[in-house]
Amino acid sequence: MPILTVFSVLGGLAIFIYGMKLMSEGLHKAAGSRMRSILHFFSSNRFVAILSGTLVTAVIQSSSATTVMVVGFINAGLLNLMQAIGIIFGANIGTTITAQLIAFDIGWLIMPAIAIGVLLCFITHPALRGWGDTILGFGFLFFGMSIMSSELKVLAQNQEFIAFFQTFNCAPHNGSLPLGAVLGAIGIGVLVTMLIQSSSACSGIVIALGASGLIDLYTAVALILGSNIGTTITAQIAAIPANRIAKQAALAHTLFNVFGVLICVGTFWFHIGDSEMPIFFQLVEYLSASGSLPRKIANAHTIFNVCTTLILIPFIPLLARLCEKIIPVRAAELKYQYLEPHLLNTPSIALSQTISTLRRMLGNAWVMIDCAINTYSKNTPENQKMADRLDDREEEIDALQVEITDYLSRLMQQKLMPAQADAIPLLIHCTNDTERIGDHTAIILDQINQIKKTGVTLSEMAEREMDELQDLLAKQAEIANTLLIKYSPENFALAVELEEKINSLTESFESNHLERIKEGTCLPVIGVYYIQLLAEFQKISRHLANIADRSQEISALA
Repeated sequence: MPILTVFSVLGGLAIFIYGMKLMSEGLHKAAGSRMRSILHFFSSNRFVAILSGTLVTAVIQSSSATTVMVVGFINAGLLNLMQAIGIIFGANIGTTITAQLIAFDIGWLIMPAIAIGVLLCFITHPALRGWGDTILGFGFLFFGMSIMSSELKVLAQNQEFIAFFQTFNCAPHNGSLPLGAVLGAIGIGVLVTMLIQSSSACSGIVIALGASGLIDLYTAVALILGSNIGTTITAQIAAIPANRIAKQAALAHTLFNVFGVLICVGTFWFHIGDSEMPIFFQLVEYLSASGSLPRKIANAHTIFNVCTTLILIPFIPLLARLCEKIIPVRAAELKYQYLEPHLLNTPSIALSQTISTLRRMLGNAWVMIDCAINTYSKNTPENQKMADRLDDREEEIDALQVEITDYLSRLMQQKLMPAQADAIPLLIHCTNDTERIGDHTAIILDQINQIKKTGVTLSEMAEREMDELQDLLAKQAEIANTLLIKYSPENFALAVELEEKINSLTESFESNHLERIKEGTCLPVIGVYYIQLLAEFQKISRHLANIADRSQEISALA
């Protein structure tokens, strides 16, 4: 019965999509640590950005995933619009790798790939397990494809199915493709891709339909063109909560694919020489030589994306300006979300962003401490203005602690490399230490205010001691912040030395202060406040030392 055959086709499609997902995740797991290295290319010119987009998409097997990643990068402030557009151009080329792969007739590899993939999945080594998932996904991909193809060949004998596909048959009549059928096929490609959220999966369906004889090359190309437009919906959805530059990038993705389809469709009514075949199809036939229909469909997909990219490269600045015109950005409303949710799917980037946020949090915490200490003898109008806002700053530090902890908790639910998983508790401890540094601000400020209320000043010696400790703490905070992004044995040794020196000095200064009280050069009324300040300096130094102690494992992921 046709209904059972339809379910068999859907089952094959499900196995095909699952195989694609498994293969993508496996490649990401095996090569994910290199994703950050590829990202370094993004800051270069448009050609390097295109290459980066192609490579990343070839790895993760999805242009939608790449563009969603790009939206996340923009929203986190890692990319600008011009760089993003270049990457999106490259993503459209990279996504054609899947179609090229599944056009091969390598059915004999299916069962060996599944068997080897399952065996490798039992190995505990992360990289080997990643390759196990990749090989297993590869096997399922072709297994699902073979089921679809064989069952669709059965449906190709059914008159009702033949009649349905004839309604949008794009084969030429009198040398020209029927416009209505072309638009209909493009529309179907758009809708199917929007539903399954994958142009690669749509390409697989189209190739299977071509292999079964239900559609010809002309109809297949129109469906592929539609899938290129439909795949942009994923980025549009991802950009809804993002900033306006991210929305511009999502719009650029849609406009690029729409313009590319219009250019390609425009060639359907032009011929070279005596051939009745349109220019685009002549090029496909020429480059495919005597290839099978599935190979011609895969080649058409690649040729379309490569050619439209080459044609539109010079217009990247113009496309960027058009997007900026349609979705204008005002500086006052532009906000970056450094702990971007979409980056959680790329743990290496998410961890790098977390470390950057932690460093910013630590810098802010030290500014608060420095400001509080300065209220005693260096209280300029600017410093007092900052001191009046210390409560607000402390709330910001507390909020950042919650955000980082929540972000890392969500990251723990992803598939992580061992080093990444081990770094998360360390980052949480560093975040807590940084938050406690901010908490000491209120205590220091309170002690200094208590000293001022007595109407008695500290001795010159005590003031010099405070200045010396403040300078040492400033150096320790700077080195701890540097160690988080770039560990070096020299800086770590210096951090240890500073902590030991601060501990030694606070004990020495406390003894000196007690001696001054005995000698009468410092009044007892403020003695307890000064000793409390020394204790606070020592606690802050301990928190900074804790961060430095964990820096080697953390900086390796920055």
